[in-house]
Amino acid sequence: MAIIIVSTEESDIKTLTKLSDICFRSAHSVLFDGPLRTETLDALAEQCFGPYFKKNENNESQITPPKRWVALKAIDDETGEIVGESRWVIHYENEALTKTVEERVEELHTPPLPQTRVEVNRAWVRMVAEAKRQALKFQEAGSSRIDIRESDPNKITALHKRVYLQALLVHPEHQRKGIGRKLLQWGLDEADKLGLITSLESTPEGRRLYEKAGFEVVKELSLDLTPYGQTGKLPLAIMVRQPNPKN
Repeated sequence: MAIIIVSTEESDIKTLTKLSDICFRSAHSVLFDGPLRTETLDALAEQCFGPYFKKNENNESQITPPKRWVALKAIDDETGEIVGESRWVIHYENEALTKTVEERVEELHTPPLPQTRVEVNRAWVRMVAEAKRQALKFQEAGSSRIDIRESDPNKITALHKRVYLQALLVHPEHQRKGIGRKLLQWGLDEADKLGLITSLESTPEGRRLYEKAGFEVVKELSLDLTPYGQTGKLPLAIMVRQPNPKN
């Protein structure tokens, strides 16, 4: 079996949304009520993949767009099966923040997706948004380093320009075959070429892959689920990799 990495097509969206549900089922069991129904998968597909096709079309009219969305898929060249995917956002300029954290939380939940457990979803989005602002806040022109000191998230006006890995997943039956690294490498090469940091949010399962690729944890997160009628915690790590000028 040989794996090839190619651009995601709009016709792949339903397949990839189902793959995402398989890979993130434990998180989905916390954030959604029951197994995801067709209407929920359709709404999730629009939320996750819409920008990669609609917003890139809008960028075509700009000579130098401020950012670009790139979606890739991993295919078994013998069977044609999609076994993994990655989604990237390249911020060529510092990302201006025009909304407060609460406005961003409200935006993502108006209206909420079907089956959403609204309160735990709001808490999750709020926690991640605040941490990202603190971890990636822009400090000074010409600096690629980040300052992880605590500050009021709503007073942060911009995030560093960067290559952002929004999602990377590999079907459980095809993990530990180097597919994740292949999907990751495209963004690392792009970041090195542009001289930009690379950022992502990692589950515990993906952390080892990212650490081996040069990422460092800049923020550890953990959402206590007991206030929302559930048990345990939902962990996440914000990770950053500095560009490698030798590549």
